[in-house]
Amino acid sequence: MSEDERLWALERFVGGIDELKTVLGPAAVPGVERAKEQLTLAMAARDRGQREEAILALARGMSELATLGDALGAAEGAMMRAVTGELIKGLAADDKQAVEQNLAIIQSQAGTPKKPGQS
Repeated sequence: MSEDERLWALERFVGGIDELKTVLGPAAVPGVERAKEQLTLAMAARDRGQREEAILALARGMSELATLGDALGAAEGAMMRAVTGELIKGLAADDKQAVEQNLAIIQSQAGTPKKPGQS
């Protein structure tokens, strides 16, 4: 994967985040919107060179998404929190490969509509 492809991983993720509204259902729409707003703020802070602010906004957005995972069951919520933690650690360490891998996990979880209690 090229450096440019890694650089835009967050943009690709935010670009597809609306899929979660379908996956998680209408009750999740406000939470998805809050997460999207925080992730957009994170990208803007990153682009301004405000790394700490970017990581904090990303953490808020991803935490919102992890909370939404709880609606699908305890295992799903726990998995989302674990992946979110690894994603944030990767960002803090400037480990683009870890960031890309964890975003891919999150995106793969968003691909199939699930019902509460289904993992």
